[in-house]
Amino acid sequence: MTPDNEFRDRHVHEHGRDEAPEWRAWSWANRGRGFPWLGVLLVLVGIGLLIQQVFPDVSIGSLVLLAIGVAFVAGWVFGGSWFAMIPGILLVALAVGRLTSELGIYTGPGTTSLALAIGFLLIWLLGRTREQHHTWALWGAAIFGVIGVVQAAGRIANIPELSSLWPLVIIALGVVLLLNARRSS
Repeated sequence: MTPDNEFRDRHVHEHGRDEAPEWRAWSWANRGRGFPWLGVLLVLVGIGLLIQQVFPDVSIGSLVLLAIGVAFVAGWVFGGSWFAMIPGILLVALAVGRLTSELGIYTGPGTTSLALAIGFLLIWLLGRTREQHHTWALWGAAIFGVIGVVQAAGRIANIPELSSLWPLVIIALGVVLLLNARRSS
């Protein structure tokens, strides 16, 4: 008896259902088929390691973060798992923010916040295509957008640095939300 068959027989006996081992096809798919998460992740990490040999300034942490994010996005696009869309987009956004700095495209502050704002905005837009209202994603986009713009403002010509202003803006937004919630209760 092969290890796979032994696992399946034991699993069917213990849980009453027939499933493949986890390492073969983790499944969050909605369409009734498994998606080979581990295979996709290993291929992407391997590609990341090759990229690091060409671009040694890129950290392995950024590449692994990108690989995991792309694996989630692939699970969403090819496996039909809408659950994977949100972490995939956010992980890719984090990786893009880091890579922007590591590759010297923009080395100032605010890149990660702005990338996350774009990621949250993308989640909101994609949710609208399925008639799901992810209004929480708009709040994430607004908060990270404000933080990113304020952090980057010091590097943009003719705009004063407002680094001490962003905590006050976020506190003011929070107070407005708390007052609105209190009125509607």
